[in-house]
Amino acid sequence: MWKHDIEIIDFSCNINPLGPPNELPRIIHENINKIVCYPDDTCTQLKSTISNYLSVPEEHVIVGCGSTELIKAFAEAFVRPGDRVLVESPTYDEYAFYCRVMGGVVDKVSLGENEEFRLSVDSLFDSINTDTRAVFICNPNNPTSRFEPKNKILEVVEECESRNILVFVDEAFIDFVGEGRSASCIHEVQNYDNLFVSRSLTKIFSIPGIRVGYGLGSKELVEYMDKTRLSWSVGVLEQFIASELLRSCGSYLDSTVKFVEIEKRYLYEQISGIEGYEPLRPDANFLFIKIAQLGIDSTDFKNIMLDKGFLIRDCRSFGEEYSNYIRIGVKNRNLNDTLLEALKEVSEISV
Repeated sequence: MWKHDIEIIDFSCNINPLGPPNELPRIIHENINKIVCYPDDTCTQLKSTISNYLSVPEEHVIVGCGSTELIKAFAEAFVRPGDRVLVESPTYDEYAFYCRVMGGVVDKVSLGENEEFRLSVDSLFDSINTDTRAVFICNPNNPTSRFEPKNKILEVVEECESRNILVFVDEAFIDFVGEGRSASCIHEVQNYDNLFVSRSLTKIFSIPGIRVGYGLGSKELVEYMDKTRLSWSVGVLEQFIASELLRSCGSYLDSTVKFVEIEKRYLYEQISGIEGYEPLRPDANFLFIKIAQLGIDSTDFKNIMLDKGFLIRDCRSFGEEYSNYIRIGVKNRNLNDTLLEALKEVSEISV
């Protein structure tokens, strides 16, 4: 990306700072000849790989063109006109978008700044009524980087189960969290008929151009969602790439968690020391930062940073109430240091 002959460093996206796994070019090269064939619409091999990788029966697995296709499929399968759907605020916009497309009424449960944007189970329960069809939870949440413990998520799932309400848990960033494997709700889909969990390979493997996601739910939920999928939505190469990466990703994932833990802590500590910035302590691989003390809103800040060669996420896109917030992804130390220098320059001229 270029602007006025300046190379732009993209801190707006929150993908793996280590870049794609080293074996990716080999996987593509060895399977490139398969693109003359239609993909397996049932994703049989990939589902089997996911099943083995997670130790979850294959009948609980569904594959999509990124996790966003699964959000769309969930809404198409279960949300009817007039159904109420609860989403956190701020959070990923696609939950609300696809539910509204299906005629759903979206109600937001605000994540309070005073509670450091943690999910309040009581507030969520108070928002439920007899028309509520589904609840969406992003964990870790985008853009706040907040990770909720498993027992809190299951408290929501159990309460919703008693009220015949579905729960969609988006774990797109959970692989970046040290306790993510033990705290995931993946294995709970065998215990709760109302729970669906989605995952993304895009973020953790740093392959946004290769669209693969997967989800897990009860056999009945998965069967309903599978009927709404677009045929052949996951290409031949995508299926082979995803299968190969999941079979060989152990050390790569371990390295990612260690790398992100060091760099997110470094960024948090350094930004906290620059006047005008109030970062929220991150749980995932990105930081949610309040910039109100700079005296400029997030859109103006984004434009200033663009002129300096950096793209950051303007969080006004999550709602006007977040026009004093930005989001930045974690990168390697050299790039993080160049960003820090630019943040200091803005602070010096603004505060």
